[in-house]
This record gives sequence, structure tokens and C-alpha cells, in this order.
Amino acid sequence: MNTAVDGAFIRRAFDLADLNAVKIALVQATGDPEVAALGPIAELSLDQRELLIAKAISFVQSDAVNLPAELPAEDELRRLMEMATGISMTDEEFEARRGIPGFEEHPWACHWANGKPELPEGFKVAIVGAGFSGIAAGVQMQRLGIPYVIFERQSAVGGVWSANKYPDARVDTLSVTYEFNFEKNYPWTQYFAPQAEVQGYIEHVAKKFGLWENIRFNSDLKAAVFDDHRGVWHLTVGQSDGTTIELDANAVISAVGVFANPLFPNIEGRESFGGPVLHPTQWTSDHNVSGKTVGVIGNGSTGVQLLAPIARDAKQVYVFQRTPQWISPRPKYGQPLEPEMRWLFDAMPGYWNWARYTATSALFASHELMVIDPEWVASGGFINKKNDQIRTDLTAYIKVQVNNREDLVEKLLPDYAPMSRRPVVDNGWYTALTRDNVELVTDGIARLTPNGVETVDGVERQIDILVTATGFDVVKFLWPAEYVGVDGMNLHERWSKDGPRAYLSLMVPGFPNMFMLYGPNSQPVSGGTSLPAWYTIWSGYIGQCIMAMIEGGFTKVQVTEEAHDRYNEALDAEAQTLLLLADEGTAKEKNYYVNDFGRLQVNAPFQSPHFHAMSSKPDWNDLELS
Repeated sequence: MNTAVDGAFIRRAFDLADLNAVKIALVQATGDPEVAALGPIAELSLDQRELLIAKAISFVQSDAVNLPAELPAEDELRRLMEMATGISMTDEEFEARRGIPGFEEHPWACHWANGKPELPEGFKVAIVGAGFSGIAAGVQMQRLGIPYVIFERQSAVGGVWSANKYPDARVDTLSVTYEFNFEKNYPWTQYFAPQAEVQGYIEHVAKKFGLWENIRFNSDLKAAVFDDHRGVWHLTVGQSDGTTIELDANAVISAVGVFANPLFPNIEGRESFGGPVLHPTQWTSDHNVSGKTVGVIGNGSTGVQLLAPIARDAKQVYVFQRTPQWISPRPKYGQPLEPEMRWLFDAMPGYWNWARYTATSALFASHELMVIDPEWVASGGFINKKNDQIRTDLTAYIKVQVNNREDLVEKLLPDYAPMSRRPVVDNGWYTALTRDNVELVTDGIARLTPNGVETVDGVERQIDILVTATGFDVVKFLWPAEYVGVDGMNLHERWSKDGPRAYLSLMVPGFPNMFMLYGPNSQPVSGGTSLPAWYTIWSGYIGQCIMAMIEGGFTKVQVTEEAHDRYNEALDAEAQTLLLLADEGTAKEKNYYVNDFGRLQVNAPFQSPHFHAMSSKPDWNDLELS
């Protein structure tokens, strides 16, 4: 029996809880048919909700609460997953989602079929980057017992979570979903984890799983050249003191992601401005805006996150907006995780697992929001019924947030559909615009002057600091490192025709034993599964490829040109069905998901379960081992 807290505390915990997760955890633990028979949580009567809470309280106060939640049998797991959503799944959907609750020790890990074989002498894998994806790859190599080294150009792990320390930097998905399935129930202090906690989590994983001693900090890959005769990559790595080291690796995993290269706006007169011009990645604790006049360019995720805290401290803020965004609310965004909730995650077997699953499942059907319905459009709609409803709801939300100020509403309503661009979460951005010390400027920037910013209408606004929240150069995959493959092929030259392309976002023909995490067209446009889970899935795929090399006595594995081209043809065709490539309004030309050639660049356009089926196990007919 749990005696650490009193009854009132426990009651508060369940009043705060996700009752759907409570229901599924309780059914799993007790098999109670009365609880299993309860319908969708939103449709329960008050008496039914009280029945559920009473049974849950009784359970956590009993001795049964001390039994850990174990992986259910496959048919039971599927039944519980379908009970959580009220929707039956296809086999493909079940396979893609079964790892989300995290009952297994390491979902999507790969294993030696007949025990670890003897490795070729000196065999080593080089991993570039110690962010989320690099750590996922390192854990996979560590589990397999394959020697590896991780090169990290910064002085800390974390990737973007080490580089971005601007005010209110945080995740925009629930913390419970933003963690690896193999390192679960981290003690987050907020519903949406702030930057420092995310970086702390990545460091925790690196140390717990034995990666730390294999990380080489302040080490920046300059070049990787494939030696076809020996089947190895020759690497040149820059050090912080200006020197370089050289080494060979049998395989290279690039885990630098798409947010490694800040994008600075090309504005006339930048050198003449007398104050600091900062990209958010350059923000440090030494920067203080108290009593100063600040200009902020950009209203993407970063620009939205940092405005409210800057506006609270600054004397005056000018927000320079090029394109309006659909910025949406998130319940409990920026709020601390209550002690009662922290207790419930730890005390009730299965609650963390099912809270994670139900939080993710809300996005399982998000793909349909991005597909144009011709019949709906012909009847006078914009995109489809659900997308148009979101448009209506967000329009009403914007008006409420800015107190129905017509001068602001006119500037803030986009002329394109929701989901045409990356969704942005509101942390008080709209209400910050109503402050007396904040002005929204929608006239284009003409130039910087010694004292401030001049817009195209000839107005100069004097500022002390300019923050350029203009995002990242996402087309520069692997940049600035040079990769030279078979027959001297330069990877960046190969990609110069219409932007970076890859097979499954992971492999490129002519570049054997070279893999990418968060490569071109990697991030699924929908489906809910978090990026940390995808990093694990992709790392498992890479692990299987490297295992096949070792077990088969091969020195090279690569995708065929035919498979690469076939895959990309299917990808481009699927992308054409999505809003991301629609010509509506200003979305297409200003959307970082789309490259300068009009191609979808960042996202995988496929339904998430189908992409999982392709990405979780190699199709050996598409690969060459030699």
C-alpha cells in the first residue's frame, strides 16, 4: 500500500491526470471489466468519471500498485492500444505504434542473430554530432558492442539543445513524448521541457549508457573521403586549437541534422549598425535587454518563443513580420509539472506508458489535415472539412488574444491554410503584441542604419539590439563538411541539381557505409511519433546494415541507384498531394520545408506507419553488399 501521500493528494493527482491513460493503465493492471466497458472519456457522465477515479484511487492505495507494468502479450497490447483511441488499427499501424508506450526495454533495437561475431581488426564507426540523433546512434553501437567515436563540434552534448539558449527555448511537444523509449519517465519539471532540461536529459543518457568516454568534444568534421579499395572512410577532423586529426572509419553516421547552420538575413547596411545583431543560437546569459529597445525579425517557433520574455524586460520591442503564421495554443505550455502529476507518473504502473501513448495518438490522424479534398473545395471550402474548421477556430483564437484589435487582426491572419507550414505554438506571442511597449511592423525591411532599422516606407526605428530569429539553412545538409564518395563524387555537387535527396533519408548511391540521421525528407509530416523515437528507428536500420556487413564478411553496403531513384519518384508524387506544396497564398514561397527548386525537402510525405515499415527493416533488394 502506498502511504507516502494522503488521500487528498491522490485525489488531486487524478483530477489533474489524463483519465484515458488512467483507464487503460487500470484495465491493464486489473482487467476490471467495468472500467474496460467505459466509453470515450469525453463522453463519460459525471458518475462514470467518479467511478473511474474511485477505482484508480483504490488501486494505487493497494498492494497491487507495487507490481511493475510489464509488456503485455501482443494481442493484449493491441487491444489496449485500440481501447485508448477507440479506433481499430491495421497491422502496419500496429507495428509502427507498438513501441510508443515504451513497455519494452529498447523498442526498435537490433540484435545479433547468433551472438556477437568477431569484428574485423580495427573496425570502427564514426558518428558526427552528439545531439539527440547522435546519442541514439551511439546507444545502438554500444549495445551491439561495435567500436565507435562521436565527434561533436561544440563543447557539450545536445546539438540544437546545446546551441540554443535564448529566452524561453523549450520543446513544443509534451515532455513525456520527447524522450527515448529506452530511457523512460525522466523527471521533467515542466509539461513542455525547457532547453536546459532537454540538454540535461541528453547528457544523462550519454553518461548512463556509456557513451561519454567515446565523445570527442570541440571536434568538427571537415572532410570524409571514401577509399574504395580498402572500403573505409578517411576523415579529417578540425580541433579547437586550429589543428586537425586524421583517421579511418569503416562507417560514418552523420547526425548533424537540419538545424546545424543558422540562417542570417542578407540585409543592406548590416555592417553599419552600431549594436549587436544576434541569431538566437548566439544568445548567452550575458545578453541583457533590460531597459533597451530591441528589434526581433521573425515569427517562427524561435521568434514566437522569445518575444514574451524579451517584451517583459525591454523598454521597447519592434517585431518585424514578413509572413503571418497560424500560431496555436497548447494546454499547460510553459507550466510546471505539479508534484501530484510527478507522483502519479512514478506511482501508478502503466500510467506513464499510456499517458505517452494517448498524447501521441492525438496526432495519428493528422495526415488527413494536409490533403486537399476536391469535392469540399468544389462546394466552396478551402482545403477539407477538418482543416477549414481549424482555420475557423484559430481565426477566433487570434481575435480573442489581441482583444479584437482590427489593426492587429488584419496583419496577423494568414492567407493560407493551417498545416501549410510548420505549426507554431503560442506562448503569449499574440498577447505580447498588445503591450504598450511592443509594435508589430509588417512593412519590409529596406536596410539597417547606424542606429536601427529602416523599412521600405522610409520609417527608421531606432534600436539597441537586433535579434534575427530567421531559422536555419536547412538545405545545407551535412554542411560544411565535404563528403567524397566512389570515383571522386562530391555529395554537395550531386545535390546541386534540385536539392539534397536520399533513400529513406538515410543513404545515397555512391557513398557506401555512409548514413544520415535526420537527412533529406526524414521528418514525417504527420503521425504523432516523436523525433526521439524516429532517431531510434533510423539507428536500428543503420545498425542492421552494419551488422550485415560484419556477419557477411563484407566491407561495403550501399543503396542502388535504381532503388534511390524509384523511392524519390514515389516521394515526389506523394508530396504533390500535400498542402506543403500548395500554391495557396504566401505559404509555398516562404515555407522552409520546400527548397528553392520547389521540392519538399525536410519532410517525408508518406503516412507515418508506411514510412515506419520502410525505415525499420532494410529491403535487401534495394541494397548492395560487397
